[in-house]
Amino acid sequence: MQNRKRALRITAAAVAMAAFMARPAEAGEEISFNMAWLPQGSVAGPIIAKAKGWFEEAGLDVTLSRGYGGSRTANEVDQGMFTVGYVDPINVALNRQNGGSLRMIGVINGVWPAGVCYVKNGDEERREIDDILGLKMGGGAASPVHNILPAWLEMNGRERDGISLLRLDPAVVDASLLEGRIDLAECWRASNRAVLQKIARNAGKQVGWIEYSDHGLDAYGSGFVATEASVAEKPEALRAFLEASYRGYAFAMEEPEAARDILVGAYPSLDPEITLQQVQELASLLAPSGEIEATFDDGRIEATHALLVKAFDLKPDVVKPDQLFTNALAD
Repeated sequence: MQNRKRALRITAAAVAMAAFMARPAEAGEEISFNMAWLPQGSVAGPIIAKAKGWFEEAGLDVTLSRGYGGSRTANEVDQGMFTVGYVDPINVALNRQNGGSLRMIGVINGVWPAGVCYVKNGDEERREIDDILGLKMGGGAASPVHNILPAWLEMNGRERDGISLLRLDPAVVDASLLEGRIDLAECWRASNRAVLQKIARNAGKQVGWIEYSDHGLDAYGSGFVATEASVAEKPEALRAFLEASYRGYAFAMEEPEAARDILVGAYPSLDPEITLQQVQELASLLAPSGEIEATFDDGRIEATHALLVKAFDLKPDVVKPDQLFTNALAD
């Protein structure tokens, strides 16, 4: 893959221009998007694009569906049940290693969005890895934390078992943290971190965290995913979907309260306070440099691949870095 350090940088004005100038897909071409979980701030871009009619302007008939976790979403996209999904590189890599054909086609989480979270004791702040060594961390039975955390500790020169890991029912992880049955849990920007913080506030507690990305984990998180067949057969439709979605993300970062209102209007069960925080956290993931970078950088592709090899025993001779990501739709 050629080095593309000229990553596509999209400001709100540029997105609007790109959407205007883009060649529309065939009228009414269907695109189905799996959100990987319930609607939330992390997938605000496509939700806003649909609500604003930007998909329709591009000649697309887009349906948005809730998902049931990253692994299932990856399988459903690979099997053709959905055109595009919100999936992390872990599940793309495992899909490829098992004979699938998924590719990440666009950035959403330009930095790893998870942190190691804890309940504060007064004004306590734990900023360094050594501050959490020897503690007990809980995660869902199938959560990638059981692979990511040991690899992260090792890459920072600590013992892989420096933090005890417990496999829990995902439904009890947050409650277990707040009740003191575990010391640590993962929380994700633009996703469950806002939920955990609100639950903690209601219980008279505060949550703190250490970001993986502040301590050596330089990897891409979830992004837009499609199959190689879809990329080959409907590049214009996928390109139009990405452009409209990034236009939605740019809108969310410029007008977070208006974006919150759109999301809550589309999905009235959403909590407005939590949704606003999720939207506000998007900028640190999508645009850490101040501008959206929608294409993948070769160096960070290599770093993400190296993490997956270390954490998940990914076979580097079977799944190579350039098989996980493509910038073909940005050309």
